[in-house]
Amino acid sequence: MDKRYVTLTASEQNQLRRDLMERLAATPELPIPQVIRDIRKTLRFTMPEYAKICNVSARTLQDIERGVSSPTLDTVDKLLRPIGMRAGAVLAVQPGKSTA
Repeated sequence: MDKRYVTLTASEQNQLRRDLMERLAATPELPIPQVIRDIRKTLRFTMPEYAKICNVSARTLQDIERGVSSPTLDTVDKLLRPIGMRAGAVLAVQPGKSTA
């Protein structure tokens, strides 16, 4: 964990994760770089720490967060796995049209 932060209790950490999940669910239109950055910062990991947890290189994580490179679905899955999420498809619904 990033040492710049005050240590949180287990219940505070769980609340942060719940808030993060709610925020991400409420804004599915966020680009992948923003989602990954939000996850990492909310969980209070440095780039090298989060990269190690996700089994990707720190350089790959940095490039993704900066929007310099587009991750593969496999890489996105690795980056989402620590919070129990996985990559999925989002259906685009045009205003005024039904999906049924």
